[in-house]
Amino acid sequence: MPKIVDYDSKRKEIIEHSKIVFAKHGYHNTNLSLISKKCGMGRTTLYQYFENKDEIFYHTVGSTLEEINTQVDVIAANENLTFVEKLKEVIHQLTNDENNNYTFMLLLEAWLILNRGKNEFLENLKIETQKLKEKIEDLITNAIEAREIKPVDSKSLAVTIYSFIETFTLNRTNNKLDREAKTKSLNLLIDGLKANFRREL
Repeated sequence: MPKIVDYDSKRKEIIEHSKIVFAKHGYHNTNLSLISKKCGMGRTTLYQYFENKDEIFYHTVGSTLEEINTQVDVIAANENLTFVEKLKEVIHQLTNDENNNYTFMLLLEAWLILNRGKNEFLENLKIETQKLKEKIEDLITNAIEAREIKPVDSKSLAVTIYSFIETFTLNRTNNKLDREAKTKSLNLLIDGLKANFRREL
């Protein structure tokens, strides 16, 4: 009796394996042979689920960005944290690659390809990226309304924080102390807004 394969489940499995391959080798050095080997299937079988490497890559990065947005939503919904603490935790999650290394590297690959041109997959990635920016802006706005930080242009500050995360990713370093120092600098900026506001009250 032939084995029944769940098509959607198998696609998700391929995407999960591909995250590791793309993170390890990068987009340009990854090929279908590496992906099929990691998935434990032949290249011919792989073509039953995806047309080419590009399609696998876009879905892989898209899945990663969706996961990140979900993580941010979980942090934002945590009632045990202040809005400032939530903001710091989001920054930590997006810049910490120790527990989830492939996410960090796939973010790098995503930012590098977002300006390659226009197609449906890239537009979807840009939408997910924009969602992330808006979530950061919402946390800042909520922190202002809760009087945790002084009134600032939430959109501009969100862009600053997002740019920091983007630059941090693009200039990835293996020096743990350097990574921690950069994150601490941004946390000091946020704490400065909080401290200044309290002194002005």
